Amino acid sequence: MTEEMRFQTERAFFYYQIKNQPFSEDLLKLCLYYERIEYQDIVILQSQLETGYYTSDVFLNGNNCFGMRFPKTRPTVATGVYKDHAQYAHWSDSVIDYALWQKYYLSRGYKIGGSNDDAFYLVFLKCVRYAEDPRYVSKLVEMSRRDLT
Repeated sequence: MTEEMRFQTERAFFYYQIKNQPFSEDLLKLCLYYERIEYQDIVILQSQLETGYYTSDVFLNGNNCFGMRFPKTRPTVATGVYKDHAQYAHWSDSVIDYALWQKYYLSRGYKIGGSNDDAFYLVFLKCVRYAEDPRYVSKLVEMSRRDLT
């Protein structure tokens, strides 16, 4: 069995195990790992900001960890719309959808670069207009500074 096959088997088993488990940030981090999402520290901050630290209605009732909207053109695993946001069967599906979003934009010519430069990813989020809030990136930066202290 190749390493990739082993990884995909482990990934499938992980998702099978958590399908009935409630949200936790530790499980979120594992989902980010299994989806091979880039810049995971920033993505965690995004989930905290978008959900009001996992207390928002869109998160609690729509299972949406990232404030994602239902996409018009890119692939999605969303099951519908809840309060103008994508709705998911389980919170882990919103992580899969974030991975699809990230891969979609990277395949459209947006390049993050070869290094793990968090500042570059913040610029990327601003360029693709991830959020309507003009202070979105500034808020993420402020949150990251609080995490460091």
